[in-house]
Amino acid sequence: MISEAYVYIDGIEERPVICGVVRINIKEAYGEFRYGLSYLSRADAFALDPIRLPLNDSVFSIHSRSGLFNVLLDAGPDSWGEKVILSTHDTTPNNKLEMLLAGSGMGAGALVFSLSRAHCKRKKSRNTVGDLSVLLRAKDAILNDEEIPNEAKKAFQYGASMGGARPKTLIDDENKNYLVKFNRQDDLFNVAKVEHASMNLLRQADCKVSVTKVMPTPTDHLLMVERFDRIKHRPKCHYMSANTIFNKAKVSEADLSRDYSYGAIAEFIMKYGARPEDAHELFKRMVFNVLIGNTDDHARNHAFLYDFDQQGWLLSPAYDVLPINNQRQHGIGIGEYGRLGTIENIMSQCTRFGLKNKKASTIVNDISEIVDEWKPAFIADGVGEGDIRRLDSIVNRIK
Repeated sequence: MISEAYVYIDGIEERPVICGVVRINIKEAYGEFRYGLSYLSRADAFALDPIRLPLNDSVFSIHSRSGLFNVLLDAGPDSWGEKVILSTHDTTPNNKLEMLLAGSGMGAGALVFSLSRAHCKRKKSRNTVGDLSVLLRAKDAILNDEEIPNEAKKAFQYGASMGGARPKTLIDDENKNYLVKFNRQDDLFNVAKVEHASMNLLRQADCKVSVTKVMPTPTDHLLMVERFDRIKHRPKCHYMSANTIFNKAKVSEADLSRDYSYGAIAEFIMKYGARPEDAHELFKRMVFNVLIGNTDDHARNHAFLYDFDQQGWLLSPAYDVLPINNQRQHGIGIGEYGRLGTIENIMSQCTRFGLKNKKASTIVNDISEIVDEWKPAFIADGVGEGDIRRLDSIVNRIK
């Protein structure tokens, strides 16, 4: 069982640069991370996690089941990715560190993991649009626990470390890198089309949103999301999710109005962010998620990027924006009343975002006007009449 590995950062030089070493003890539910002295001496060195892994020569320790800091897990597989790795690798990973090594270099951001302190292998997806038919067959085989052809195993290993529960992989097209998201047979509507339309609607609110396009196939549709962490196959930033900022193994009701909330993310922006106005945009995204019924706005669906050129933390473009249900119970806290998606709760902590009541109220009204027009906007983006009817019970139902 592997208990030690080296952490590299890809993108700040032509070759990945060694950053530090991680050690875990699964039996003791304990782990350590230490930055390398060569990395600390660099003028462009930055903290992987400015809260829990500040840039110094300490040995940082953690008590958790995985033995790993969350910022390292951000670069690894989630539920879908782990299923892919278990389905396509001959050797089964025995712990989270082995999972990171199995998918190393294919996750979000710039971190790469290696057993060698001298070098690591930079991975690059070799999938193209021409491989989509193979990938579609492999996706169904993985979901149904069926035998997977060898060519499909290799194809699906690219992208296994991209987070989330839904089927996805990576492809290159016209010198751009895309995350490809697949529909599932049990989806209640065409998720690819609806997510594309939702992202375009959010863009109307003057928010930074991932660039998407829908690709039809003979039997279905795919959503292609252009990667915002890459330029021509090379990382341009380090990635850290809000889950790392929260760092909560268990979440209490009190946490939902304070430390496990949109407001807590806004306060991270105020303290560490390079753009204070990102807090205002986060407020807009929260309002939009409430109005559209995106209750899957959990901690891994918000992220920050440490941009190598700007050398600062930026709120990432929005991603995974989709109407889910009308239950009004969101993935993280909205305000004083926890997860509850209401206008009153939205307004209850607007000052945490650097907004006065009048400005916050104006934002709510502006985004309400945008979401009021969701039907013609979705139809223009190709969402069918049946899906519009199914979504009608979800979108903009809090008034």
